[in-house]
Amino acid sequence: MITINKNFIKGSFILLIVFNVYSFLNFIFQASMARTLSIADYGILAALFYLIYVLSIFTEAIQTVFARQSSREKDNGKLKNLLNRSFKKLSSVTVLFFIVYLIFAIPFSYLESIPYTLLALNGLFIFTALFLPLTRGIMQGRQKFYSLGINLIIESSVKLVASVALVLLGWKVYGAIGGALLGSAVALFFSFPSIKSIYSAEEKKAETIEFRKDSISVFLITFSILAFYTIDLFIAQLVFTKEVAGLYSLASVLSKAVFWGTQPISRAMFPISAEEGLDKKKSKDHNTYLNALILLTLGVAAALILFFLIPDWIIRIFAGKFIDESANILFYLGLATGVLSFANLNVLYKISKNKPSNKSIIFFFAFLLIGIILLFLFNDSLLEFSIAFLTSSVIFLWGSIAVLD
Repeated sequence: MITINKNFIKGSFILLIVFNVYSFLNFIFQASMARTLSIADYGILAALFYLIYVLSIFTEAIQTVFARQSSREKDNGKLKNLLNRSFKKLSSVTVLFFIVYLIFAIPFSYLESIPYTLLALNGLFIFTALFLPLTRGIMQGRQKFYSLGINLIIESSVKLVASVALVLLGWKVYGAIGGALLGSAVALFFSFPSIKSIYSAEEKKAETIEFRKDSISVFLITFSILAFYTIDLFIAQLVFTKEVAGLYSLASVLSKAVFWGTQPISRAMFPISAEEGLDKKKSKDHNTYLNALILLTLGVAAALILFFLIPDWIIRIFAGKFIDESANILFYLGLATGVLSFANLNVLYKISKNKPSNKSIIFFFAFLLIGIILLFLFNDSLLEFSIAFLTSSVIFLWGSIAVLD
């Protein structure tokens, strides 16, 4: 019998409100950029934002690792030690990543005809993207859902206001990227007060061997599914012209609202399930999963009904004009993203209880490779490309049910 988990419902309710405010502000940002930039410029922005999507893979994976650890580690002093050591290690990693990125940006600038200075500016996201998940992961793991939500809203609000202002001043894509950078930097700054209880504790040396083993496996399994979630935008830039890729980007960005709009359900479930899973005698964690599954089904179904009934008007509201090519694929992309949302929920639930096996990790990276191959093979039209993305999403869902331990 399914019983209502009050902590989960409360956490989900808080996150659903603040997270969807965050998503709505991001929607306004994307709609504003779609209206103020040309189709070609918006396609360039989507290509540049692919770096952000790639970084979000690392961001979400790192945040998942820290959410899991902070939900299980009750000693603030040891958690402080893990946090400080992670910040120090990531400081050198981010600088190295940025240098490597600048090198690879040279041929990419030539191939995609994107100014190198714009690519370099975009690379600054590396710094905030790898630091923010540390503090946000602790907020999530300690079930500080309100603080986590407010931090997300701060980021999206600053990004929206700054980007629109800079674009209107004539900075075009530079303005959009600059505003987004400012938003993430401000969010990082304001994330520290939310975890002051950790920093005020007396630091104690924490055992990191088991933490590293768990972190690597959790990171890799999360990375594989989130990598596929974003890969379609990048491949679209490679297999279609800039104009056609721009049309695909409009529908793809909109469809991803299904994933992000229902993310609060998975985020609220994860730390609660991880904490409950520590007591092997309890079955509460499974009940929490069933609560999450019901809420997720309702959320995805509501979005898909809208995508099916009024795709033209959704595109019209988003882009400021009717675009048949984008409207025709919106439902299929929304369905694909909805399927990935269920796969993500299954993955988070299972890794909240146990770290994934090496066999599971290999399988999920094989699924990622299959998805990439399908997208490169089936791209004669936007519809065919969208169906290939949907097919790959179903493979990931099957894997989250049948393969993951």
